Amino acid sequence: MQAQLGYWQNDTTTKDQSIYAIKNITLYQDYKTVIPDAVLVIQNGKVLESGKVAIPKNAVVIDGKGKFVYPSFIDLYTNIGVEKSEAKQADSRSIYLPNTASAAAYNDAVKAYSRAVDQFTNQGKDYEEYLNQGFGTVLSFNQDGIVRGSAVLYNLGNGKPAEKIIKEDAALMLSFDKGSSRQSYPTSLAGSIALLRQFYLDADWYEKGGSAVEKNLNLEAFNQYKKLPTIIETSEKWDVLRADKIGDEALQQFVFMGSGNEYQRAKEMKSTGGFFLLPLEYPKPYQINDALDVENANVAELKHWELAPYNAMFLQKENVDFAFTMNKLKDKSSFLGKIRELYKNGLSKEAILKSLTENPAKIVKSETTLGNLRKGSYANFLLFTEDLFSKDAVLQENWVTGKNFVVNKLLDQDIRGVYQLTINNQNYDLKIAGSLLKPEAKVSQEKKDGKVKLNVSDYKMALELVLPKDSVQNYRILYPLADYKNTNGFALNKQGNKVPYSITFVKNNEAETKKEEEKPKEIGKIWYPFAAFGSENVPTQKDYIIRNATVWTNTSKGIVKNYDVKISKGKIVEVGTQLSKGNAEEIDGTNLHLTNGIIDEHTHIGLSRGVNEAGSNSSAEVRMSDVINPDDVNFYRQIVGGVTTAQQLHGSANPIGGQSSIVKFAWGENAENMKFPNAPQFIKFALGENVKQSNWGNNPNRFPQSRGGVEQAFDFWFTRALEYEKEKQTNKNYRKDLRLETHLEILKSKRYITCHSYVQSEINMFMKIAEKFNFKVNTFTHILEGYKVADKMKLHGANASTFSDWWGYKEEVREAIPYNAAILLKSGVNTAINSDDAEMARRLNQEAGKLVKYGNISQEEAWKTVTLNPAKMLKLDHKLGTIEVGKDADLVLWTDNPLSIYATVNKTFVDGKLIFDAQKQAEKDEMVKNEKNRIIQKMLFSDDAKKGNTQSVKTEQKKLYHCDTLEEDFHQH
Repeated sequence: MQAQLGYWQNDTTTKDQSIYAIKNITLYQDYKTVIPDAVLVIQNGKVLESGKVAIPKNAVVIDGKGKFVYPSFIDLYTNIGVEKSEAKQADSRSIYLPNTASAAAYNDAVKAYSRAVDQFTNQGKDYEEYLNQGFGTVLSFNQDGIVRGSAVLYNLGNGKPAEKIIKEDAALMLSFDKGSSRQSYPTSLAGSIALLRQFYLDADWYEKGGSAVEKNLNLEAFNQYKKLPTIIETSEKWDVLRADKIGDEALQQFVFMGSGNEYQRAKEMKSTGGFFLLPLEYPKPYQINDALDVENANVAELKHWELAPYNAMFLQKENVDFAFTMNKLKDKSSFLGKIRELYKNGLSKEAILKSLTENPAKIVKSETTLGNLRKGSYANFLLFTEDLFSKDAVLQENWVTGKNFVVNKLLDQDIRGVYQLTINNQNYDLKIAGSLLKPEAKVSQEKKDGKVKLNVSDYKMALELVLPKDSVQNYRILYPLADYKNTNGFALNKQGNKVPYSITFVKNNEAETKKEEEKPKEIGKIWYPFAAFGSENVPTQKDYIIRNATVWTNTSKGIVKNYDVKISKGKIVEVGTQLSKGNAEEIDGTNLHLTNGIIDEHTHIGLSRGVNEAGSNSSAEVRMSDVINPDDVNFYRQIVGGVTTAQQLHGSANPIGGQSSIVKFAWGENAENMKFPNAPQFIKFALGENVKQSNWGNNPNRFPQSRGGVEQAFDFWFTRALEYEKEKQTNKNYRKDLRLETHLEILKSKRYITCHSYVQSEINMFMKIAEKFNFKVNTFTHILEGYKVADKMKLHGANASTFSDWWGYKEEVREAIPYNAAILLKSGVNTAINSDDAEMARRLNQEAGKLVKYGNISQEEAWKTVTLNPAKMLKLDHKLGTIEVGKDADLVLWTDNPLSIYATVNKTFVDGKLIFDAQKQAEKDEMVKNEKNRIIQKMLFSDDAKKGNTQSVKTEQKKLYHCDTLEEDFHQH
């Protein structure tokens, strides 16, 4: 009996319940179990038996004729059959609240309530593309937003949607891209991360009783789906670690939709413990036309072109589990070719097949019915003419739930072979070779070739000939395919005259001489970091002794000459004269100056995809530590300028910005290893033109819009924080709010403020706000009118971090003077010189030197403004800022007085690691040059380059962040 369809049909079709048995096949029962001369028995879309089994008596028998049968592939990242949301037309004014008017209102980028199964239809032009490349099952969803709701798992092929669905809600889908949302928040990657982190906390609160307080369909849906396999899309390798951290906090193990550069940090990828979905779209080679192109070509991008095809291989070496996807692949028809390329590049057949079958099935917890051809599994399988990894293998059929989809219709006969062609009483050799799918013909006589064009259809063969020794005449021959081995008749010449011919089969083509197995191509090494001046190995700590240097101690000893400094295990262990060498490596410091590493209290380098979260007047929940980019070459450039530590600050787009990150310039390390261990917690606040949107165009509408409004914004958030504290004390199931938690940390002096400031009236105002709420403003940064309120700042206990002589760039700095820093210092205010600029940071030693000129500050005190004083501001002076026993070995050896414009860095140490050595920089420059030339030569002779499939060398400059930089192109809408 057959079940009803669920509705009355309007025809006489019935469901096929026949048993099919495909015999004489090489069967891949799973990715590693290969059974020769096997039988596959299927019925009702499932496997009945497979392997060395008997054929049922009532089965429809199909002779596989030695074909190779594999489980159909599974793709877990598609939107086929599900329509993607389109971005609405941008409003002329920013939108700060959700547009959603329903009970699902949260943030417009959060769409946990979205169910792909509710939008799933059979309408989709991509079905055939996926079937043609061997896929039988896909996971599909609406690729829009940060929280994207649930995805539907279904089988491709013919059939009604209800018959094809395997799991209605198979996975929860996330990303960092807000998609079609027009709501301002988030405007940055850091904001996206904060939003997702907060949403997990809100969902937990809702589940534990918050649903009694409010009804929110977004949170309700999320709690329903959060136990599903969770797949998060990433744009680059560091996003993986960012996402993994959120998952760890939420006790969730994510699956990562990769970007293709995971190989650059394969060990870190392994540490996540997650599965990866790997795309197979690679960068095009660059078109190198002249020496300028060579100069402009970025070595990291060149290396990525070379190494991207080996992404999976590097991950496999670290035992990372992965699956492949056609997502991001521009030419879907190239997928099978990419798979074979992976095999040529050294990835094993088992690893590739596993990544296309068992691994994706495991991810969506369907490994018992998908990804294999054992009893009870879906009858989803592929028929190849030979081993799928053979260059001549043709995917002939893709069966999905027992229904046959013909991918490539092949002739019933293999017409390839050697024939004798006789025409006009002359004998010729006719050879048909090529592949089964595209046979090719060649005609010759006495080692001279003619020209021939072969066309074959289901029923006939046609030859168009220009014979050897007869370049004038041509002939057309048409004959039945059934007679391909022996036929005769009349050919037509170009005059239309009939000419007798005959074709007789002679023998099969001789097997090609087996070529020596192609060795995997030699490729370059991965650099750490993956940027210019990276190296194969991350610098390590060693014992050093620097002898006979002029040492700027920043202690009561002052500047001492002919001193030795010994470092071991990342610390300064001895300071004095004639120190014993021990096992340390000696460095001659004669006529050189040794100082602490420079500390930049205010930088925006090394941050990814936005330094401002401008979508709200407070973004206190946002963390710069979430978006550290260790590959930023500006770290290295500043190391060469003597900088070893910096505070990465949020910008100044709103009154209350994001949390700071304090990092050591540990070139080559990952983000976690660059973070200063157990560093005090800081946050960026801002006053002035930026926060009230003075220069944001004609339609600014975010509160506040005035300097008075800025004051009220501070008052509002601190008051809310105190109310929140009472809520925490009285309600066990309080709703944890990351923004208010941060404000509360400030009120309890657990987090310290660095405040962007210029005008004296606002500086006064903010100190009064702080005093009202009983905390101190730690640092006023920029503070170009600090000289006007130095006495008040001293009384309040604030620090000042300023520029030496940079002003004139906007209205509120018009009263700046070059003596500002000197006046602040002489007033007893701890004062530092900062950069706020990637280029200025390379010469902060010179900026400090200007204080000697402007204000007659002593050289020692001037030097402290970029070493000890910022260490005090950041509450790190117990570890940094002076050269004495026990302090961190962050040291710089200079060729001259460090305040001099003639001084250059000879060596830079960070935690006792020699990061920069001027004597070896020429070698590094040569290494970069040689690596570029090597790859360019390889690129010029690549297959893509020969076909003209190239891209132009990019010459645009990398965006450098400042306080007011808004990342308008962060989100893809």
